[in-house]
Amino acid sequence: MPGGSVRSQNNTGGNQDLKNLFGSVVIVRSDSYPDPSDPLEFGDQDLSKDVGSGFIIQGNRILTNAHVVADSKFLKVKHYNSGKYYDAKVEFLGYDCDLALLKVEDDEFFMGIEPLEIADESPSLGSNLLMLGYPEGDENLTLENGIVNRVERLRYSFTGLDYRKVVRVTANILPGYSGGPAIQNGKVAGITFEVSQLQGNTAYLIPPEIVLHFLKDVEDGSYNGFPYAGFTFQNGNSESLKRYLKVPAGLQGVLINKVYPDSSFSEVLQQDDFLYKIDDAFLNNEGGLQEFTGRTVVDLIEPNFIGQTLTLFFYRNGKHYKVPTQLKQTKSLDMYRDRESKNFVGAGLMFQSVNRALFGKESQRIETALRYHYSYYIQDDLFRFTERDLILTTIFPDPLNSKYLPYRFKILESINGKTPSDLSDFKDLWNKYADGTIVLKFRGVGLPLILDTKTIRTIDARVKKRFDVRPDANKEGK
Repeated sequence: MPGGSVRSQNNTGGNQDLKNLFGSVVIVRSDSYPDPSDPLEFGDQDLSKDVGSGFIIQGNRILTNAHVVADSKFLKVKHYNSGKYYDAKVEFLGYDCDLALLKVEDDEFFMGIEPLEIADESPSLGSNLLMLGYPEGDENLTLENGIVNRVERLRYSFTGLDYRKVVRVTANILPGYSGGPAIQNGKVAGITFEVSQLQGNTAYLIPPEIVLHFLKDVEDGSYNGFPYAGFTFQNGNSESLKRYLKVPAGLQGVLINKVYPDSSFSEVLQQDDFLYKIDDAFLNNEGGLQEFTGRTVVDLIEPNFIGQTLTLFFYRNGKHYKVPTQLKQTKSLDMYRDRESKNFVGAGLMFQSVNRALFGKESQRIETALRYHYSYYIQDDLFRFTERDLILTTIFPDPLNSKYLPYRFKILESINGKTPSDLSDFKDLWNKYADGTIVLKFRGVGLPLILDTKTIRTIDARVKKRFDVRPDANKEGK
């Protein structure tokens, strides 16, 4: 029997509607074995199990959280009050909004099920929600009442990078509810994705606006993600500053502080530009809209889609500009979100790309300096040096490479004087020089690491035999 009370949701339409609702909410089991080529999982052969919730929507699809299924090797779903699990696979992953669409090949899974509909907008403050899910892996569907107490913007913990709109609710929610729907007036008014670690009985929902954006995005068969504003600004500018910048008196707007490389506006805006209008919306001095709607400059950009065009109006050195600009993906942010482990092994030395795969549950093994480097990867423009920094993460033990332990977790600077643009380029350079001498320099380390052909071949042969790690079987993410 499902737990909780449904009396606050008397608009669901009676027992038949509740029965349809229960059938639409599914348990999602995501099992995965550790990747033996991943140094953070090396030697750990235990099966990892994650359990979450999801629900069926139009088109025989299941909507859930990306963090529930992102690392899944074996994915199964099951209805409430059923003993049969069905194989599922991930169709689309939205790392930047923590959403995923699943597909079940067996049509039997959807027989007699009414798909749930997504509401058009976030629920109002103080309103009631009926929240459904499978807490802590329990196969009994559980219901809880929730009350909306705030709509705000917060950092989504799945990437640690993306700030999006959230709905904060008071409800007795536990892990396992992730991916489950919050129902209001018979529609999904949010998807549970985070539980507060500091405030009891507090959970966060992904609002309908974010969900609908994700679903619209994937209609063309690919997911492009949310556009990134890509600039910071100073608000509350004085009239004297505006006079200095030759901005017309009385004009409201924001002063651009920084524009991030490779962002949508990186080729349009510059530091000290005075931005006062986007399309037909005039800005105020605080970065909001002059026509009070509670929205900000970010809210003018984020609801749009990659490929759409926005027109920016701004002043620079007293000259007025009106520039149509197409929104584009920011590759540096995609690299930051990337959770796929990519590596190359040579001479028992494993090199990995700097990405989120290095900073999961085993992040305590990563030294503080590297965690700092990763945390400020975007903010400090560290990605400008190479397309992707490479780290020596693991040394497979051999008598000939044991002396290289001090280089572990250091950032590669060059191989034979050349800075590789990415992991694939590094492999090509390694193979080019492996018949002679390889010289590896690391950032912040004075002495280079030097390997000759004989040493490389000897270590490779022994590492292959002992650890079944072969240089020709490296994962490059091709």
